[in-house]
Amino acid sequence: MDTILANAQSSGRRILTEHESKQILTAYRIPTVESILASNADEAISAANEIGYPVVVKINSETITHKTDVGGVKLNLTSPNQVRDAFVSIKNAVETKFTKDDFQGVTVQPMIDTSGAYELILGASQDSQFGPVMLFGSGGTLVEVYNDRSLALPPLNTNLAHLMMKNTKIYKALKGIRGKPPVDIKALEKVIVNFSHLVMEQNDYISEVEINPLLASGDGLLALDARIILHANTDEVIRPAIRPYPSQYEQRFVSKKGRGKCTHNLWNCINFLLNLT
Repeated sequence: MDTILANAQSSGRRILTEHESKQILTAYRIPTVESILASNADEAISAANEIGYPVVVKINSETITHKTDVGGVKLNLTSPNQVRDAFVSIKNAVETKFTKDDFQGVTVQPMIDTSGAYELILGASQDSQFGPVMLFGSGGTLVEVYNDRSLALPPLNTNLAHLMMKNTKIYKALKGIRGKPPVDIKALEKVIVNFSHLVMEQNDYISEVEINPLLASGDGLLALDARIILHANTDEVIRPAIRPYPSQYEQRFVSKKGRGKCTHNLWNCINFLLNLT
């Protein structure tokens, strides 16, 4: 993981590919959709056969962040011929609008059924005063229209992650509405906490990171797309406003009734115990 970030930054790159970004998320135990790299059409077909149809084919590029602007996403492909056509179409579109150097192949992913799932956004960017600031809320293609978001300063514990969720309109829906099963709120808390660890620990490298959409349903959580932008130079790095608690002072507590456990610092554990009452 550190090698991916260090190599990209040392080569002067500002953007990680989606595939690289998902590798970073996976390292922090954030569930992501399976993704296989393919440098040519035959490799793309082989990947699709391995995954099973239908599949999605996406552009893999070190310079292009908005894939849909170049027709870089082909959905619901059900045959090898469709996969081959998708590869050729994406390659030609990139080379027409940009250059050959902007095309590093494609990724092949399973076509995920999003019906019944909520599209969330989870991200972080640098603030000139506070350093990294996290964002959570309603995601998808209409994220700017809904404008349903909550902000927080990392690092977060599960209580702060829960509070971040409660400050959004989508939170009520996540608990189950109109016959839809509720989302596993505890699992979502853990994803947000793990994401905050990523933001804190990789602050020297990462300027912006975004998961959109993060699918949430009664079946689980899944990051469908991810984007990471690196600092252009070390002068851009703003230190976090809240410093991580020293690990040597962390302790493990279990409530008397055995209702839960806390593996965070003392202040977090006090909040944890108060919330059990």
